[in-house]
Amino acid sequence: IKPYLAPMPVVLVASYDEAGQPDAMNAAYASMRDDHSVSLYLSAGHKTVENILKKKAFTLNLADLSHQVDADYLGCVSAHDRPDKLSLTNYLPE
Repeated sequence: IKPYLAPMPVVLVASYDEAGQPDAMNAAYASMRDDHSVSLYLSAGHKTVENILKKKAFTLNLADLSHQVDADYLGCVSAHDRPDKLSLTNYLPE
């Protein structure tokens, strides 16, 4: 038995780069690890992963149906190519 949700929810992983630019990515694989932690299965080439490794911080959010287009966009566009991609969605960093 594994602690995975099925179907798996769309998890948005957000971070800041060294200049303070917010970024978020769509993660297809995430699971509860225990009562206080989660496991994320991310490849190292993502800008968000680079940010997390440098800053040692991130946030998680679950996408809902009303944000489907924005969540899809965050999963299709790389912050390596479009550093301001989060600002082109309805998600607002706080």
